[in-house]
Amino acid sequence: MRSLTIQESGVTSTLDIYEFGSGSPRVVFTAGIHGGEVTGVYVAEQLIEYFTHNPPLKGSVKILPRCNPTATHCLQRRSPFDSEDLNRIFPGSAQGSLSHRTADAVWHETADADYLIDLHCCGQHRLPYLLGIYDESQPARALAEQIAMPIAVQSGGTAGQLFTDSCRHRGQAAIIIELPSGPSSGAVNPVVAEQAVTGLLSFLTRIGIIEGRENTLCPTFYGPLLDICVPESGLWVPQVQRGETLKAGQTVGTLNGKPVCAVEDGFAMSVLPISYVFIDDPWVVTYVVERP
Repeated sequence: MRSLTIQESGVTSTLDIYEFGSGSPRVVFTAGIHGGEVTGVYVAEQLIEYFTHNPPLKGSVKILPRCNPTATHCLQRRSPFDSEDLNRIFPGSAQGSLSHRTADAVWHETADADYLIDLHCCGQHRLPYLLGIYDESQPARALAEQIAMPIAVQSGGTAGQLFTDSCRHRGQAAIIIELPSGPSSGAVNPVVAEQAVTGLLSFLTRIGIIEGRENTLCPTFYGPLLDICVPESGLWVPQVQRGETLKAGQTVGTLNGKPVCAVEDGFAMSVLPISYVFIDDPWVVTYVVERP
């Protein structure tokens, strides 16, 4: 393990980097870009533990388990020092604020990756999924097709994210893996984490970095995440579950006893449990539509 020291206006942050093997193919895992998304950090640490005892047969693996150290320390999305969202400011700047300097360091550490996999969390109530700009990046789609997870979702492609800018400006095969969090701040979802580790080790087996058993599961590709919003404040009561197929016009729940319906056919990615909600809440059900 080696560490990079990042300093700005009297604040010091340390970026830890773990490297195993050498040469191609070069796989880089990042996690903790958003400091509160600890299931991804846990998966990265499990991979570090694995490679500590099982060096690559060929190629190299680099792991940055906490890309946003100051935010991770506080278990929050943004750095407490400049309030920047690290995953909106790549490639960063060596002359900017602490977050911009951190983005610059992560950008340079991932520059030679043949495969770049960024581990995030998608909240407690959502299914795990792969996220990428598959419509515009064939390398990203080819990478996702090799990872043993059931769901791949088309990203909106917001600029400044590590995976989008890596695909667009460096031509890399880069995606995000979104994993549900545990039930409270700082809590890991161990079941989902184990599934992710298994799927990633299967991918590494496919490309020859390790020996193991390949999982033949391939993802189904869907369009972007779509939200079903609430029309007013009140009590939301769901009538569908995560993983359920939805039909246009189907009642997915009630708000103050009145039906809330799906707008089009889809697949339920997240369903809010019975809750009091407000009119400006962004969603009660999130779903996706399958694509060819």
